[in-house]
Amino acid sequence: MTVLTANELRALLLQTAAYQNAMAILNDEWGSRVQENPLYQAPISIADLQFVAHLQATGIHRPVLDFTDYSAVSEWIITHQATLTPNVIAWLRRPFD
Repeated sequence: MTVLTANELRALLLQTAAYQNAMAILNDEWGSRVQENPLYQAPISIADLQFVAHLQATGIHRPVLDFTDYSAVSEWIITHQATLTPNVIAWLRRPFD
């Protein structure tokens, strides 16, 4: 059974920026968040994706991205490539190398 870390639970309860980032990814709204502040367009981070994975694994949010499915991950990378750094792409692909 997967549980949230103390920091993740705190972020969830307080709806911090980390939680808002995870929810933007899960709801496919990252692009609209970028439009809110066009001067600062932050890429999706590994920490954001780890939080997403934990939110899905605990059942807090319905699964959107299956991190264990090569095809799903590859398609997600292609769709969101503009908001991903090479390090994040490598992290997403690491289970399949």
